[in-house]
This record gives sequence, C-alpha cells and structure tokens, in this order.
Amino acid sequence: MPQVTLTVNHTPYQFTCSEGEQERLHQLSRLIDAKVTQLAAGLGQVGEAKLLLMASIILLDELNDTSSARVSKGELLGHLGDMDTLAREIEHIAARLETA
Repeated sequence: MPQVTLTVNHTPYQFTCSEGEQERLHQLSRLIDAKVTQLAAGLGQVGEAKLLLMASIILLDELNDTSSARVSKGELLGHLGDMDTLAREIEHIAARLETA
C-alpha cells in the first residue's frame, strides 16, 4: 500500500492509503491546512488539536451547507416540467397576441 506524507500546520503526518488515492489525500489535506492556517492567523497557535478540530467543524459545516442547497434529481425534473408548462403557456399567449 502506498504511503503519503500530508503536512498540516507545518506538521508532517504519515498515512497509508489505497493505490490511486494519494493525490486525493493531498488535495484534502491542502484544504484542511488552508483552513488551519486561516484560523491560526486569526487566533494564534491555540494548540494543534484545537485548530484541527475547529477546521474540521468549519469544513463540515460548509459541506453541510453545500449539501442542503443541492436539489434532488426528482425535484429538478419536477421544476423542468413546470418550466415546460410555463413555456407552453407563454407560447399560447404569444400566439393569441399575434392574432389580436
């Protein structure tokens, strides 16, 4: 299994992962590091464990906000059906106006 070194808050961490997951882990650790760096800039070094916990909570909160904003496929298809109905009504009104 591949080994990767992920650096967060200037601290390297060794991880073992499945083949092909290395780049994804690096991407995710960069997101965490950016959030930790942002927090440390505002709060100072309040302890690595606390910074990591705060960064995790903030990132999960952001993810939750993004997830709740998503529309299901069924909802989207329902809205598209509504839009199709509205388009037909607009075409009908336009046709009546042309003959008026």
